[in-house]
Amino acid sequence: MIRSSALSLSLLAAALATVPAPASAQWQWRDASGRMVYSDIPPPPSITRIVKSPGQLSGEYRPVEAPPANAESAPARPAPVKAAAAPAPTAEEAFQKRRAERLEAAAKEAQKEAEANERTTRCAQLRNYAQGLQQGVRTGVMTADGSVQYLGGEERQAEILKTNANIEKNCG
Repeated sequence: MIRSSALSLSLLAAALATVPAPASAQWQWRDASGRMVYSDIPPPPSITRIVKSPGQLSGEYRPVEAPPANAESAPARPAPVKAAAAPAPTAEEAFQKRRAERLEAAAKEAQKEAEANERTTRCAQLRNYAQGLQQGVRTGVMTADGSVQYLGGEERQAEILKTNANIEKNCG
């Protein structure tokens, strides 16, 4: 008998340990889409469907302004102008926004990397071309009619100067 009661007590303790404790949120309210929100900070002023707040029992309430005791004796005051506050984004909307920003940043980074790789390749080709010109490798350029015109001494020097200026401008 003692053994079975000790066993049942240990099983009960194990079962209670697996039951999650309720959240200790001080504030509860329903957002614009009707979903329940739990938080330790008060809701934004645009929220009027507060379910629970510190020092108040659970149950939905809506704050109501009390009308003046005597409507005729109360001075007429203009209605306060409220700026149209954008509704607070839901968790899903905030997630989607962060995700889109991350994807956009990754795309920009990939584009920058591709441009850097292209620039490196272009610069390597220019340096190889300049080296070939300086070593006297036979080089020709395509003319308008599609024939090849090989560079002579002055044309080679002009092409070397042009290539070196291009390297200095784009690869420096």
